[in-house]
Amino acid sequence: MFEAIREWEAANPESAPSGQGEAILWALGKRDQAPISGRPASGALPTLAEARAEIDAAERVPREGRVVPADGVISALHWLIGAKDGVPMPGRRSSTGWGHLVGGRGVILRTEAEINRVAELAREGLRSMPGEREKAWCSGTVAVCEWLLGLRSKSPVRNTPRPIHGPTGLNLGMEESAAEDVSRQLGRGRQHPPAYGDGVIWTIRWLRGQITVPPMNEQGQPTLSNR
Repeated sequence: MFEAIREWEAANPESAPSGQGEAILWALGKRDQAPISGRPASGALPTLAEARAEIDAAERVPREGRVVPADGVISALHWLIGAKDGVPMPGRRSSTGWGHLVGGRGVILRTEAEINRVAELAREGLRSMPGEREKAWCSGTVAVCEWLLGLRSKSPVRNTPRPIHGPTGLNLGMEESAAEDVSRQLGRGRQHPPAYGDGVIWTIRWLRGQITVPPMNEQGQPTLSNR
C-alpha cells in the first residue's frame, strides 16, 4: 500500500506529500510527530488511542469546501485501525478498483481465502439454521461468493451469465440494485424471499469494503440486517 502511495506522490508532485503517506509513515514509527496535531510520539509506534486522537484532530481541520491533507490522514488511519476498509489511496477513486493492493481484485477488497471462508460458513448455515429467514440470507451469501469465485455461472439475482474474467464493479452494482427489489419485494424481486436480497446486498457491500462486518460470523451465524 505504502509503495503504491509513494508511486502516486511521485506522479503528482504538486500534491505530495499526501496525508495518506504521512499517516502511514507515522504509524510505522518513521515520523517523530503526528501528521496533523504535531504531538510528539510517546513510543516506538502510535497506540490505538493516539491514532483515534489524531483522527479527531484531522476532523477539526477547516475544509472550506476543499479536500485537504487531513482527509488523507483520516482515511489512512481509519484503514489502519480497521474502522473502515476503503483503500486509502490519494487522488480520485480508481474506476478499476484497488483490490490488488490488499489481496483482492478490481473493486473486490477481500482475498479469495476470505471469500471461500464466508461461503463455507454460509453453506453450513444453510444446513443448520432453523429459521427460513436465516437460510434465505445464507443462500444469498453463498450465491454471491460462488459467483465471484467462478463456481456459479449465473448472477445471484438477475440470473445473467458470469463475465469471462469475473464480475466487474458495474456487474456488482447492477446485482445490488436488483437485490434491493428482492428485499422490498418489488416487481420481479418476488422470485426470492426478502432475506435472500438482504444477504446479497450485505455480501456485495462487504466484498467492496463498504461494510467491515462479514455477512457470516465465525460462529456460523448470519449477520441479519434490520432492513
